[in-house]
Amino acid sequence: MCKDCRRQFVENPTNQPVSDEKKSLINRLLMEKIPLAGIARAVCVSERWLQSHVNEIYESAETEVAVTVKKKAV
Repeated sequence: MCKDCRRQFVENPTNQPVSDEKKSLINRLLMEKIPLAGIARAVCVSERWLQSHVNEIYESAETEVAVTVKKKAV
């Protein structure tokens, strides 16, 4: 615990940041419609982290869709 701000830290953390390579693999697996629990087990990340990663992806995705109307053949 920090004596100044009283924030708690883990001395020897076992969780490491998820690498860009692992994120790329996760993104490819998400496109295959594999359940999140399966992806989390296969890639060794927590389901909580994976859900927050998916939420970030959807928040940054374009939400407007361009629609073109085709003329009907007579």
